[in-house]
Amino acid sequence: MFKIFRIILIFLTLACMILSIFGLTGSYKNESYLTNTYLLNIHLNGLDLKQIINSTNINKRDWQSTDSGNYYVNQASSILATATVGSVPSAIESWYDSQPSSVQSSIQSAIPGVGNGNGNGNGNAGYYTTVSAAINDLLENTTPQLLGIADVYSISFWGYCRGQVEEQNTNNNSSGTFVDNFDNSNINWTWCSDPTPGFFFNPVEIFKNEMNNTLNGIQVDDQSSEINQLSNQLRSELKVLLDNLTDDDFNLPGNLNDDLKKLNDLTIAGFALILTVIVLSFISLIFQLFGFCCSPNKCCLSFLNFLFEFIIFILAIVGAGLVTGVYYFVKGQINDNVEDFGIKSFLSINFYAFIWSAVVACILIIFFNLLGHCCGLFGTGRKRYRAVKKEEPHEIAYEHKDGKV
Repeated sequence: MFKIFRIILIFLTLACMILSIFGLTGSYKNESYLTNTYLLNIHLNGLDLKQIINSTNINKRDWQSTDSGNYYVNQASSILATATVGSVPSAIESWYDSQPSSVQSSIQSAIPGVGNGNGNGNGNAGYYTTVSAAINDLLENTTPQLLGIADVYSISFWGYCRGQVEEQNTNNNSSGTFVDNFDNSNINWTWCSDPTPGFFFNPVEIFKNEMNNTLNGIQVDDQSSEINQLSNQLRSELKVLLDNLTDDDFNLPGNLNDDLKKLNDLTIAGFALILTVIVLSFISLIFQLFGFCCSPNKCCLSFLNFLFEFIIFILAIVGAGLVTGVYYFVKGQINDNVEDFGIKSFLSINFYAFIWSAVVACILIIFFNLLGHCCGLFGTGRKRYRAVKKEEPHEIAYEHKDGKV
């Protein structure tokens, strides 16, 4: 019976450790067995750029500005539409972009009033506009996908991953009203960031990084191939946006703008607790393997092992509860504003199944350990009797362990 209880405890301790490892290492890299084990994912295929970026709040920056307060957008093909803000027919713009630099320079010099932003008619062609006009034009005429923003982002302890919805549905009905039909059942994860312990998911930095990749023509996965469809004019306006975008100009649903730092600190605390559970579970497993080979009377070893198991239980339930509470709150903040922002979030079934199954394993460890002590199997006050022969050959008496018959 003693060995049966010890085997059960060893098995449950091993289960707690392995399940915690599975939860902790989710989305460590882009592998099919990892990427679905995230803390939270966010669907952005219906994102309203004008809602998430507050263009009216963007202050003018000293970026190639003139005395009039206007900004010069470095947009070569815009010379075909004169030196004022305007649009270029796509066929003409495509033709111009396909010409060698010598031909483009000849066209630039032939059009009066076009210069490098200082009115001297030299340098790269472009046009004058204000920051707000450039950004508003960008937000009106682009989609998140054209700016290099993925359909879905997942957040983990180590970084973030980009994903693509395999079968996208339209998010507007015939009247133009937003319809909530996000599908989280069929996502193809296409790229994951390099693993970083204590990763801080800052949406502003992520968005700026994605748009900088677009500006520089960097394709990180297949779905970012749409960035090649961005016209020169919109690419120039994207440069204006990136040079002027700050954290204060970025709107997040609910109270996430104010709570972002606090939520990150709680996530790191949850990460540390789960990591501690893994380490202590391994130590407890070593103690139990020694205990399996030792006499049940090793009271000190049994008590020390129980102490480890109880600490593991407390850390596991606090860590799992902390992480679950944080991302349940984030999920609520996002999903309460689905119609305004056009985004929706989901919790990972895999991660929370792993982490709470580890907690259940810890509870069972405590239960079986207490049951073993109550049954006197772990060296604490167990009464054992042995059969001894008396003088009469056919009579048997039972002698207590203290010598009394």
